[in-house]
Amino acid sequence: DYKSAELALKKLEYELIFNQTNTDNNKEDISLNHAILSFLKEVEASGVSEHRVKTIRLKLQALRDYCNKTSINGITIKLAKDYMQKRANDRVTNKYHSKEDNYCPTLSPKTYNQELQIFIRFFNHCIELGWLENNPFTLVKPLKEKPKGESYYFRANDLKYLFNSFPQYAYIYNILLHTGLRFTDAYRLCPNNVQNGYLTLQMHKTGDYLKVPLPHSVLEILKPRLNGEFIFPELQSERERIRCRKAVQSIFEPDFVRKNNINLHTFRHTYAHNMLNKGVPKEVLQTLLGHRSIKTTEIYANWVRKE
Repeated sequence: DYKSAELALKKLEYELIFNQTNTDNNKEDISLNHAILSFLKEVEASGVSEHRVKTIRLKLQALRDYCNKTSINGITIKLAKDYMQKRANDRVTNKYHSKEDNYCPTLSPKTYNQELQIFIRFFNHCIELGWLENNPFTLVKPLKEKPKGESYYFRANDLKYLFNSFPQYAYIYNILLHTGLRFTDAYRLCPNNVQNGYLTLQMHKTGDYLKVPLPHSVLEILKPRLNGEFIFPELQSERERIRCRKAVQSIFEPDFVRKNNINLHTFRHTYAHNMLNKGVPKEVLQTLLGHRSIKTTEIYANWVRKE
């Protein structure tokens, strides 16, 4: 009858209102810490390195501390823009020899844009889970980046001076120079990574697997070192790894090191340049370096062609 229908309608209306209220309260109750942990789990599941996960976590925690908000709903578009404006003006104090000559540049456009992408991905994650309706960082404009120049590679004189000045590191420098390995992969090498003339390992940065043939000269260096837990036990100390890097940087002027980002990764650039200069196809070099995309390898190829 009419009264029964009216009661049923009121009951339905009450349930709808009650459920909506619960939904709204659930959105408000999603804390930043909870959302950050949820996002980090998703990032870890994607297979990126521990270092990358740590970087993302630190960026999100810095945003949380700046906003002084406990809920994701408390971060507005204005807060997002204010924070990124602050980041654009922040000074970087950990550059090479920055304490000696007070070299403290602002955040580079590349670093700024990478951080912005982290925040956009984080809030998109919250939207996908139904915790938010809008992403406060999508209206923040990225900074314009300068065209990427040539990555510095060691010249013959650089290498001669380096090997003569620091013979105690000649073994690891030779491995980097003739394999193109990232240093984070090289110092972790174990004897089981070298089998039947091949180098097989899971790369620390990407989590991808690499299997490449080793040059005879590299095998000769490695043979006496295949008996222990690590091929380079002396580099398991962070202090020694820092000394190894500083040795490379010390043969150049501080400003040159900063402008050209000279470090142990420069051996990888040198390897890529030398291989392409010898006529190795970029597709082969992509495999040897473990690049996911041929576009990354083409950055080196373009500069060699210009030479």
